[in-house]
Parts: sequence; structure tokens; C-alpha cells
Amino acid sequence: MTDALVLKHRQEDFRVRENLVVALTAPAHATHRYLLLHKRGHTTMEAVGTVAERLGVARADVGYAGLKDEDGITEQLLSVPLTSPPGDGPPPGEFTERSGPERELRLSHYGYGQEPLAVGQLNGNGFRVVLRNLDEAAAARLTERRRVNLLFVNYYDTQRFGVPGGPKRTHLVGEALLEEDWALARRELAGLGAPESGEAARWTGQDRDLFRALDPRTVAFYLAAHSSYAWNAQVRDLIAAVCPDDAPESAVDGLPYRFPATADGVAALLASCQELPYLRYAYRDGPVERPTVRPTVIQTALTVGADGPDGAFPGRRAVEVSFLLPSGCYATAALRQWFLRR
Repeated sequence: MTDALVLKHRQEDFRVRENLVVALTAPAHATHRYLLLHKRGHTTMEAVGTVAERLGVARADVGYAGLKDEDGITEQLLSVPLTSPPGDGPPPGEFTERSGPERELRLSHYGYGQEPLAVGQLNGNGFRVVLRNLDEAAAARLTERRRVNLLFVNYYDTQRFGVPGGPKRTHLVGEALLEEDWALARRELAGLGAPESGEAARWTGQDRDLFRALDPRTVAFYLAAHSSYAWNAQVRDLIAAVCPDDAPESAVDGLPYRFPATADGVAALLASCQELPYLRYAYRDGPVERPTVRPTVIQTALTVGADGPDGAFPGRRAVEVSFLLPSGCYATAALRQWFLRR
């Protein structure tokens, strides 16, 4: 059944909305305006660049609380400084931009507040996902329950390490940055197929200056990717020690993982170690470490929704599920592990 499961076949199959409660205030007392960004086919960082250009503000002044996939339909809040009191008309800056059927940005006014958004403020995300290419028996098992309690290993999934269809090597950019091997970092970045890869490939100046020219949050993302890869290795080694017969090593998109084959194996991991250290990063002309911890196991409840014939895979079934996850958790990692145990 795991071989049959298809995720993200279409952008409409993977919908994400942020769970972020901001304190709104009257326009007269506000320092920032909040905007709702609806996007498809764009990374958050790519969208931020477009929004900054369209609104005439510095890229660094466009705040966000989390990163959203480009291979889905996502909604999140942005913040921009309120440079002048709003007038009586509609708020400025709303726009819709389409560059093909699978690339769209839509920006709308959300409200006014007194603080910018920043990474780390996000509470979580809500997901609505279509599971495709299921056989009749698999679809029936899902729809019989309607509500599923899921315990899964809190791995960073493969999209953390590269864009869809591209090499999964973002962690190698981060590793080179930490080693101050600026030439290697630029070469790795140029080969990723990321929005900033073209600039890296064309760069003719000093290699370190490229990273000084990028949005510091973009550079911090690559440092964090390296930290994420190291965290995955920690939890993978722990699983090998806790349940060696239940979790053989496997690979997803060329990256190593160990997935416990039973819920008891995941529970054993949780009982052994609830959290592991993790390094967050900022970038201010050099890496700035922010030590924290990350839970090894996450629990959520999946609600099974609509099911029917799969129009994309004739003779198969499609089932929709919805659920919530804390910030930093990966829906694809949760679903992949769920199906491994079915």
C-alpha cells in the first residue's frame, strides 16, 4: 500500500492554512499592517520578494511567521510597516498575480497591529490532503474509521532539503556556510534550482558577498537545513537503538530514514526520549546560534472526509483527510508513516 500512495499529484491535493492568532488594533494605534497571502507555485521567500517589490517596501520589512510549500495551495499572514495613517478608502496594496495555471499570488488586507511577524511565532498549520491511487480495500479501511489517532516520528521531511524535483542538498549549503567555505556554498546553492540559485550561478563578485546580499532569512534557512539534517540523524540513531528490529533503514528521495513499522515502536521512542537538542539560526553577517529542543514524536488526530473514484488514476480510489500539526512538523512525514503501518 505504501508503494501505491500518491501525495501532491495536483496542487489542489495539498492545502495548508496557518494557525496564527495576531493581536489586532485600531488603525490609528497601529505600526504594522497584516496581509493574507494566498499562493500556489511559489516559495514563501519568493513570494516575499514579489510583495516587497509591488508594495515598494524593503524585502526585510515583509515579515512572516513560517515557510509554506510551493507545491500546494497555501495561506499565511505577512506584515509590512504602516508608514502613514490609512485613509477612508480600501487599504492599498491588494493584488492578484498569475504567471500560468500553477503559479499565483493573491494578497488581501487582514488587519492592523503593533508588531511585525517573525519566524518562531507560528502556532501550527491546518492541512487538507487528498490521498490518491488507493485500492478499494485501503480506501475502505480509511473511511470505516473516519477519525484516526496518529503518533509519528517528528522527522524533517525531504522538502526541507530541496525544491520539488531538485537535488536534496540544502543542508550542504548550510554546512559549507558554517565552515566558511563560501565558494562551495555558492556552488551548492547554484545547483539547487531554488529561487536564489540563478543569482548564485551568475555571481561574479566575492563569494561571501553573495550571502551578504541575500535576505538574511534566506541564508538562515540554509543553516537551519544543515541543523535539520543533523537532528534527523540523531533521532534515526535513537530509533536504531530503541527498536532495531522494528525500523530498518530506508531512503526517501535519497535521504536516510528509519521508520518504526508499528505504533508501539513510535511509543517506545517517545518513552525513551521526548525531545532532542536542535540549533536554530539567524544570520547577521555570520551565523547566530539559538539552541532549543524539538520533540521526537508528535500526536495528532486525522479526520477522514470525502472519498470516491480517483480521476487521476482510473480504477483506483481517492480519499481526503484533514488534520492539524504544530509548527515545524511535516504533513507528508506524518502521512507516509501512517501508511507504513497500515
